[in-house]
Amino acid sequence: LRNRDVISKRGMGAMAGWCRQNFLNFSSLNMISDLRKNVSRELEGLGFPPCSQQGYHNRNGDYNPAFLQASICAGLYPNVAYRRQGDVNFSTMANRKAKMHLSSVNAVKSQPLSAKCQVAEDAVELVVFGELVKGKAMFTMENTTHLVSPLPLLLLCGQLHIRPIQFAPTESSASTNKAILSLDDWLVFLCEPETASALVVLRRRLDWAFSRITSDPHNFTELPVDIKDAVDTLSTVLISSHKAAPKR
Repeated sequence: LRNRDVISKRGMGAMAGWCRQNFLNFSSLNMISDLRKNVSRELEGLGFPPCSQQGYHNRNGDYNPAFLQASICAGLYPNVAYRRQGDVNFSTMANRKAKMHLSSVNAVKSQPLSAKCQVAEDAVELVVFGELVKGKAMFTMENTTHLVSPLPLLLLCGQLHIRPIQFAPTESSASTNKAILSLDDWLVFLCEPETASALVVLRRRLDWAFSRITSDPHNFTELPVDIKDAVDTLSTVLISSHKAAPKR
């Protein structure tokens, strides 16, 4: 959108050419730009600091892909789908099989999401979509983006539950204790108990921070130390998980 604002000053022809070159819809981009202005105006009217103003709320800028993906994920949830190694199609939260819409950049043959899933056997490939369209044979997903880490889901979306699980001993190893993180009884992740507990504690503190900020936006920059620590930890975790994800 920042590029759109700069290029639009050159005229409509330059703007239309830039959209074609980058596979962007001219009308949709203008609509999103207007929506951004309207939302910003409404938030300022509720007491939130202006998005153009420098301060704690703008400390990470507006171009970090980790924050952009987390925002898209939180805003569009439950419009999330996953697939496992070797799968061609994705499964949505409503257990519907879906694939990329043919008009999507992600449907181009050179894109990973258009081919069979190549992730590790114990991993999942996640995608966030704007709309699910029913076709003659199956559903297709529009306005898609690959979600490189499941952490935005675990920390910002749905209902998160944790329960312990113990694996029986084998001939070569003793019994092991693990934890299961379940998101809305849909996505299930197996991890170390300490990691699961830390994520659940952070999630609860973030829920508290969100409630505090939305109930008193005028004091957004004067958060208690524990709430500010939770928000800062979220920033660190999102950036770290995004950088640690395998390159595509």
